[in-house]
Amino acid sequence: MTTKGRIERVARREFARHGFEGASIRQITAEARVTKPVLYYYFKNKRDLFLGLLEEAVAPLCDEVEGIAHREALPIQQMEHIVTAFKRFSRERPDEFRLLHRAVERREREVQIIAQKYFRRIFRAISRVINEGIERKNFRSLNVPQTTFSVIAILVYYLTRAHVINEVLGRKKGSEDLVETLGQHVLGLLRA
Repeated sequence: MTTKGRIERVARREFARHGFEGASIRQITAEARVTKPVLYYYFKNKRDLFLGLLEEAVAPLCDEVEGIAHREALPIQQMEHIVTAFKRFSRERPDEFRLLHRAVERREREVQIIAQKYFRRIFRAISRVINEGIERKNFRSLNVPQTTFSVIAILVYYLTRAHVINEVLGRKKGSEDLVETLGQHVLGLLRA
């Protein structure tokens, strides 16, 4: 792995765990086994590192969701594939998923520009699937923007808050059953 790749891997995990404010450049350099000048050779500052990681993290998910929304398939199948894409992304790239989730919560201008850019892409793709489902009478008549926000909120909550779900259910792994049936749940809310 390259030096830059090592820095990014460690920083991704640090930002995902502690958010932008809580992440420590000292911790990143120590874990990546580099000095601060080496880190700053690749990245101007902490914000530059964070923004680069954020953009790198969210682009593949956006590309996949948009691709699904433009495929020739029934809206029900498209929505199932979108839910699967979110689940796979959160499982295979947990640090990136947490990084994305934490970024959306930040109020900083540069972060919001990137988060909104990608969030808009996901929002439009899911809205397209819902609209088509309504037109084909696969989905009931719904307020599309509100429903799109609801679908995204459900996905993000279930995939980032397993600890809360487990606590509420009083089980160590109660969220796993709910995540497994997440596609069915989302489709149940949409179906005509």
